[in-house]
Amino acid sequence: QAILGPETEACLAADNAPAPLTIQVNPLKAAAEELTAELEASGVIVRPHPWVSGCLELDHAGDLTALAPFRAGKFLVQDPAARLVSQIAGVEPGMRVLDVCAAPGGKSFSAAFAMEDQGEILACDLHENKLKRIREGAERLGLACIQTTAADGRGFRPEWEAAFDVVLVDAPCSGFGIIRKKPDIRFKDPEPLAGLPQVQSAILDNAAGYVKPGGVLVYSTCTILERENRAVTDAFLAAHPEFRRESFLLPGPAGEVSEGQITLWPQVHGTDGFYICKLRKDGEA
Repeated sequence: QAILGPETEACLAADNAPAPLTIQVNPLKAAAEELTAELEASGVIVRPHPWVSGCLELDHAGDLTALAPFRAGKFLVQDPAARLVSQIAGVEPGMRVLDVCAAPGGKSFSAAFAMEDQGEILACDLHENKLKRIREGAERLGLACIQTTAADGRGFRPEWEAAFDVVLVDAPCSGFGIIRKKPDIRFKDPEPLAGLPQVQSAILDNAAGYVKPGGVLVYSTCTILERENRAVTDAFLAAHPEFRRESFLLPGPAGEVSEGQITLWPQVHGTDGFYICKLRKDGEA
């Protein structure tokens, strides 16, 4: 379902090439220049990401968790595509944010950086063991604004109704955008994947009720399949006329995204294959 035409070969080549190791700088603990110098002193080769600010690409990093800057919480391992979610959502200090499918926590952490650790982020997952990882990550990064709770994204929580400025839905998906990092994805049985759009739609429909009037709902996946991406958000908008796609601006090759949704490609953007859609709810914030 991902129709590429002449770009197919380039996409396949990118999927068969090793992905760069990308980190996001924790601006609460370090500046990019300072972190670069620390990493280089440990023998790591460091390059600024070509177009996503606050991200660095590393070579010869070895065991990242053994590095002093990692233990000090000065960075987060994060693909630049995932780092863009909080930027597109427009999170700001003092906001109340809900991350519906938060594990392993990267998008919550990135949002907390943008919020300068001021406000509230509620990070949810079905499984308590995954929430434990989020809490450990937040502690390492020095983030106090993140709380965790076990929740099924499809089950409505009335106490959350219209309670959040921003709701992030990074939905469970087929993962076909991250084959270069997880090559075994190409051997997945396609049959169980056929039901994913139904699950994704149920989570997105439910999450819509948590957005304040004037607030933002961001839907994202790490797949490039239209049926899990644009088809899901098209169906959502048909059922929820109180929402509309909203344009956003990205640096580098993406530029202005006037239709409010983008599919990022390894061979074009140098990121994971990733879909992001920004939805604005009618009303006054």
